[in-house]
Amino acid sequence: MAIHSHFRNAFRRERVLPLLQDGLIMITWANHHYLDFAKTWVYNLKKSGVSGYMVGAMDDDMLKDLVELNINTWRMNTGITKRDLGWGSQNFHLMGRFKIKLIRDVLALDVTVVVSDIDTAWLKNPIPYFHRYPEADILTSTDQLSPTVKDDSLERFPDAGSAFNIGIMLFRPNSKEFVDEWVKALDDPKMWDQTAFNDLARKVGAALTPPKNLWMGYNGKLRVGVLPCALFASGHTFFVQHKYQELGLEPYVAHATFQYSGTPGKRHRFREEMLFADPPEYYDHPRGFVAIDMDIPKELLDRAAQPVLGAMTGDKLGDHFALVHHQLFRLRAAVAVAVITGRVVVLPPIWCQLDKYWAPLYDGNIPGTHWKKPFICPADHVLDLEGGWYPQRPEFGPHLEYREYSFFNNPRMNKAVNESRVTVVICKPGEADCSNGDAPAPDGVVRLAPQLNSDQINKALEAVRGFKIITLSNAAEAFKEFSSKEKQDQFVNRMNHYASVFCCLANNPGWIWYDFFADRPHQDRFRREFGAQWTPKHGDTRMEVEGYVPAKPLSGAATSHRRGLLDVLHHTDASYHASASLERDQQPHNSMVIAGGAGASSGALTPGELEQLQVVGLPRRLQSEREQLQEVRFLSAMELNAMFSSP
Repeated sequence: MAIHSHFRNAFRRERVLPLLQDGLIMITWANHHYLDFAKTWVYNLKKSGVSGYMVGAMDDDMLKDLVELNINTWRMNTGITKRDLGWGSQNFHLMGRFKIKLIRDVLALDVTVVVSDIDTAWLKNPIPYFHRYPEADILTSTDQLSPTVKDDSLERFPDAGSAFNIGIMLFRPNSKEFVDEWVKALDDPKMWDQTAFNDLARKVGAALTPPKNLWMGYNGKLRVGVLPCALFASGHTFFVQHKYQELGLEPYVAHATFQYSGTPGKRHRFREEMLFADPPEYYDHPRGFVAIDMDIPKELLDRAAQPVLGAMTGDKLGDHFALVHHQLFRLRAAVAVAVITGRVVVLPPIWCQLDKYWAPLYDGNIPGTHWKKPFICPADHVLDLEGGWYPQRPEFGPHLEYREYSFFNNPRMNKAVNESRVTVVICKPGEADCSNGDAPAPDGVVRLAPQLNSDQINKALEAVRGFKIITLSNAAEAFKEFSSKEKQDQFVNRMNHYASVFCCLANNPGWIWYDFFADRPHQDRFRREFGAQWTPKHGDTRMEVEGYVPAKPLSGAATSHRRGLLDVLHHTDASYHASASLERDQQPHNSMVIAGGAGASSGALTPGELEQLQVVGLPRRLQSEREQLQEVRFLSAMELNAMFSSP
């Protein structure tokens, strides 16, 4: 199709009607900066069985690429920036106004429209769900973080009283008057589109009766419904709570809200859940990858499983920071090895006890929410992906690429790459049988002395350069320092900017920086001095957190470890087939099957172990990239029991 036809045909009836699916059209829009999000949005829709969609091109570069990709599109010609829109910016608000005028234009064609922000991933065809509510004039998603229903019903309003989120909405033609008034409300340049929607919709008339949970909004003129927050999920109910899993339901869509690293953070969250449509080259690299077989003492995780009650005060931070920092020290060594060898670092799953929010926590969570602890934090809870990891910053030295913790488990993963592995075990001090690492041992394991500098590591790993994946075991001792002072200073600067913040306490809602060097005396990015015993400070000040109590030293029982997801997620050949995934999906919830990896095991959990279960929540499609399967399934979660490994 020629591009010029799109210039002539903007958004017209003859363009839209042939694309309707069961009388409905699904629409999103984006500028060229979000091309990869648009490809992901379409990829997931098609996999879910949706063909009735359109992607609005906000600039001509975007239009050209969408046409070449054979994606249903039209020219919006907004004149808004081709760069990142930036949440809360003037461009962000302009984009919102274009969205609402677009809704008005679609309704003028007398069709039902579902509008969806570009930072959404559709996991299941929602059209049958929408048709369950033919009497609904408007259905909207919500920022509600605790469901008011335990099935797939609409939320009970006004019990679900949080702000309606206009990132996912359905409008039927009866709502034209509402949308016209919504557009007029935005003539006020200070009015936020979402606020205006909430104000208009919440002008409530008479409530309707269950079971459908619809209610009369907009002065009693329209039937409105709030989509279930576990299934039309926000960035918290999906990526943090995995609420759909807790309820035993399949979600329809994940919206990358409630995250803390801008566009790179949104992209990374979808990648963690294996929902981002990356090209084949993403799954390979000329130099290969560095990963960690994360060793976490069982005692640290057991402490993190203890409830945190009441207002968030400094005395409740110790166990959480001990757990997170334990993992960051090992990631620090893996980053160093990746920089030394020119490889890509694969982030580990980072286990947390406490949530993250823009306001004070309660019970260690966003107030009103609850789920099992410890849990795997999205990376943006702990790492500054937007300011530290993502951009190319020459002051850090060579740019470091990174991948998500589920990288090796992705069905798109290059099989040959995934099987090209060598393990590097860091010996304990004084071990006599520790080799210098100049060649792999017969069993495919390289044993290196601890605390080597960069020149020594580079030399020691020369013999394993042909392996695509180097896995560090006992990673904390893998690296001492760079041989060059300049490179060591760059490395320290890098790591000082790679951590993000914890937030927030009740008495002082300022943030607290996580610290990659909390195990030693050091100076941080703000030139603050930290001694051998690390204590948190408020924000970028020198004010120490009142009441902070360091975590107790680990007991002798701490030699028992639960390993990270790396081995659990490592696939054998069979795990590349949908049938293997289905077999796992059909396992009882109290059993565990792990494919491949050192220490792979299976077996039913004891009642005591069931009490320690931690749902990981990695949705997997039953699909092969060679077969166009439309069905979507979700694996039973891998439980915390799988994290045990030998001391």
